[in-house]
This record gives sequence, structure tokens and C-alpha cells, in this order.
Amino acid sequence: MRIQKFATAVSLAFAAATSAMAAPVVYNLALPSISTFDNVITGTGASVTTAKVTTGASVFNYVDLNGNAATVTVTRTLDGSAAAAGGGYSSNGQSLSGSVWDISPSTAGGAGGGANGKPDIDGYHSGLTFTFSSPVNAFGFEIGDWATCCTGGNRSAAVQNAYGVGAQGSGLWIAFDGGAATLPANALSANDNPGYAQFGSFTNFIGAIDSSSTFSKITFFGDGFGEFLVAGGTLRFASVKVGSVGNLPEPGSIALVGLAIAGLAAARRRKAA
Repeated sequence: MRIQKFATAVSLAFAAATSAMAAPVVYNLALPSISTFDNVITGTGASVTTAKVTTGASVFNYVDLNGNAATVTVTRTLDGSAAAAGGGYSSNGQSLSGSVWDISPSTAGGAGGGANGKPDIDGYHSGLTFTFSSPVNAFGFEIGDWATCCTGGNRSAAVQNAYGVGAQGSGLWIAFDGGAATLPANALSANDNPGYAQFGSFTNFIGAIDSSSTFSKITFFGDGFGEFLVAGGTLRFASVKVGSVGNLPEPGSIALVGLAIAGLAAARRRKAA
């Protein structure tokens, strides 16, 4: 009976661990490591479509899961106007691969970004919204000048409590299909930028893959007020098979599985003795 009980505990622990696989997998990489994102996609048998951001452009083409031509339109979260890219960005010899949009965090237009009953996040209106004519489930782009300063911000207590984030940091926020925003990257120092930590360059790549479903809209913004921030370079799109990319269980869930397995082994040893 002990072994059966511990086996049940393992099953329950594993179920708890795998239940953590619903959220998109988000990548924050130094630019030379973009292949890490691409390789996950190609490993599923899908292909990566790229669109270099060019000056003046706000609409880009890609191929959807069914092989049909589709577009992604980039707009300003502030007012929904077309976001025309311009200029470029370089840091310590590392340049973004195409033109960029200036998304320097500001409170222009007031606060925004609240969803699902959660409070608004300052900085929302300084960002970009990418709208896809045909849903995808993998998307990424390049970032410039993040975490150069302004990491000592003070997020409101309401935002801290609702989103489970700290008071300080220069954050990169992302929201899918109008849902509540999440904070996949938060810099408390320059070394939290992977490009700077590895190469002394304030350049990095943000990507997301969600093989549990698809998304038609992504909103992206920063909240490091006073910081210059750009996004663009080359956009990367893909549609992977449902269920082909899963999140790793949360560390707490992994520990739970380990404890259950250890208990099962101990029970077997006692029975053998």
C-alpha cells in the first residue's frame, strides 16, 4: 500500500508539474544567440520566416501555417496609428540587423495595459502592437539600448501585487491577444541585458513560442522611464505544430516530483528489508 500511495504521489506531482506548460516560452537572448530561438522552431519541422525592418515600413509579409500569404501590421499602442520604422541602432560594434522603432518608455497618453481585471501598467502607451492577419505561434524581434539606465523605477503597489513583479527595474512587458501583460525581462543592472553581459553590447533579442495555441496580436513595451529604447531589426515568424514545444515545469514542481520519487524509492527499500 505504501508503494501504491507513493506512486500516486508521483503521478499527482507530475500532473502538477506539467500543468505549468500553458504559458508561452519567452526567449531573451544576446543577438549572436538568435539561432537558439530558430533551432527550437526548426526542430519541430517548421520553418522560420524573416522580414527585415526597413525605414518607413509598418506592414510585413509572412507565410501562415497553411502556406497562405499573410501580413503583420505594426501600430503605435498610444493611438493605433501606423508605426513607421526609421534609423538603426549599434552598441559596442554590434548593430541591429534593420531599422527600428523608438519605444522609449513614457507616460504619454496616460496609463494603460490592464486586462482581466488587473490594474494598468505605466509605459503601455509607449509600445508597439503587432497584429497578424493569420494567427502564428512564434514571433521575435531585436531590442536596442535596454538596461543602460533607469533600473531603479518604482512600480505601484497595485501593479506589483497584481502582476507578481518587484518595485524596481527596467522591464520589458509583453501581452498576447489583449490579455494581461507579463514581464519576461526585468533589468536591475546592465548585466541583466544578455547582450551586455556576454559582449558589452546593449543589444538583445526577445522571442516567444506558444505551441498550445496561436495568437493574432502582441503588444510590447518597456517601463524603464527615462531610458532610450528601440525595437526592430529583423522580425521572425513561425507556426509550429500544436504541442511541439513545451515549457519546462516550474522549479517548485520539479522539486515536488523529486521528493515523490525519493519517497517511492525509500518505500521500496523498506519493503525489501
